[in-house]
Amino acid sequence: MTFQCLINLWVSFFKRAFFSFSWKTMNRKKVQDFYRKRLSRSALLKRRLKLQDLSHQHKKFIIVQVDGLSYSLLQQLRNTRYIPFLTKLLKSYHVARFDPGYPSTTPFVQAGIMYNENSNIPGFRFLDKKNQKQYVMGTADSARAIEEEISAKNYGILTGGTSIGNIFCGGAARSIITVAHLYKTETGQKNLRDILALILLNPFATTKVIFSSCIEFCVELYESSLEILKGLLYNKHFNWPFIFPYFPFFRTFINATVREISTETALLEMQRNVPCIYLTYGGYDWISHYRGPNSLSAFTLLKGIDADLRRMYKVARKNEYDFYVLSDHGQVPAIPFDRLYYESFETFVERISHLPTKGLHSDQDERSSRMKYIYYKLHYYYEHMSFPLRIGIHALLKYMGRQLRKEHKDPSIDWKNRKQILMLYSSSLAQMYFTDSAHRCDISEIEKKYPGFVEKLVGHPGVGFAIGKEGKDIIVLHAKGKVILTDKDVKFVGERFLQKYGDEKKLVKQIKYFAELKYSGDLIINGAFDGERIIAFEHFHFGSHDSIGGRQCDAFFISRDKISLDHVLNAKELYHIFLAYHTAKK
Repeated sequence: MTFQCLINLWVSFFKRAFFSFSWKTMNRKKVQDFYRKRLSRSALLKRRLKLQDLSHQHKKFIIVQVDGLSYSLLQQLRNTRYIPFLTKLLKSYHVARFDPGYPSTTPFVQAGIMYNENSNIPGFRFLDKKNQKQYVMGTADSARAIEEEISAKNYGILTGGTSIGNIFCGGAARSIITVAHLYKTETGQKNLRDILALILLNPFATTKVIFSSCIEFCVELYESSLEILKGLLYNKHFNWPFIFPYFPFFRTFINATVREISTETALLEMQRNVPCIYLTYGGYDWISHYRGPNSLSAFTLLKGIDADLRRMYKVARKNEYDFYVLSDHGQVPAIPFDRLYYESFETFVERISHLPTKGLHSDQDERSSRMKYIYYKLHYYYEHMSFPLRIGIHALLKYMGRQLRKEHKDPSIDWKNRKQILMLYSSSLAQMYFTDSAHRCDISEIEKKYPGFVEKLVGHPGVGFAIGKEGKDIIVLHAKGKVILTDKDVKFVGERFLQKYGDEKKLVKQIKYFAELKYSGDLIINGAFDGERIIAFEHFHFGSHDSIGGRQCDAFFISRDKISLDHVLNAKELYHIFLAYHTAKK
């Protein structure tokens, strides 16, 4: 594949040179038309990927999501060197603040925007206790299963369009680097060579990826060394660079290769007249988790995203696309629970409950996802191998297939143990499940089985509050007070602790919705927030979202027309903006 791409690349160079020479001797318009249809990079890509131009659409849109960038920070960075294009764009475009809802996590927000439905997504990780299944929205099978559940009854805003770098595909005909369709599309298995062709057929893009990868890796080593030195000298917490999530390599891949592929795909799709496109840049969110949302690393990465936004805006304007830029949530500085209290959160829970407790978080997800990736790639090569070579790999594929088919009873969880607690972490949010019952336990039921447990839990300084149910009522428990939410009214007992986390009236409405979400835990724990920093349950998160408190629920929406979003308490209220493009066709 690589040699084929390189041949095409150099052939493209020679053809460009030939037509630049022929420019003076041939009809200019004919040369332009012939070049555009046959020899341009987009034409080569279309032939390589077997794509055709679509008929001209009267109303088209492209959404670019900058994952994790808050409205407040966007305003703070205006007129700085980090976002020069967005600063210029906002002179003619409008920006609105909106509240994406609780939980403030990407899959919840994207499902709401794409399908007007997110009632089965209580976090980035959660369990279906009844069917003994773990869902992790960063893995293909889990994201696909949740999307199938949603799309069965809801129309996706990307129907007939393209999804790039998202969690869900939104009904898109084509999906590139989208989690729910990472390995397959509607036309069959995705071909890695086709994805690489997006950059390998462009000399500039290829050079840029190689150069950017080297720069990103070297900069990360420098920043990691500096962070370690400061941590040792000033007794500050820091992440070791080559321990999970192996950040120098991960940063290089996300910020150089993936971002360039995403940008090139969006440019190609706009040139093809695809009616609706949704692209997500996730690099800022990842760096913010690792180093904090206000770190120099995160700001530097925004500068690269800003440059790509400028490239896309030029093509969008030329091809008459409505151009939207938004974020799904913000982030707040965080400190991992185990760094501050010198024990993991599951160790603390096990100590006060006297029950075996297992915490499920990022490193398990990464190992599981890696196994699935290897399986699907081996399966692809197996189908294209000669018979003798198939014999050697057949047994391995059979074994891996059997292991993956057991996923409905997750191998990382001992479901036979009916006396344990399972903790599923989503940054500063934790879903707690008691395995001694298949139903969702009431608080009184938990207290009866494990006297004093709930009081000890919410009494820890690292726990902000816990949400549970008591019949039809929702109870929010804090060390110094509680909130009782019924169908008719709201009762506050003791300290009004929710005021520290945001607008109390809004939070009450959001908690009501959140507590009723399908697959929610028996108890839902929100990390403690002191007004500046929140406690995260992920062991490497120094920037956090998923819960509430601070800028986590502080998202932005940039559009050409002025749209008021002050009333929004759930990202699904943005759905109608993009559904209108489809109803207009009808």
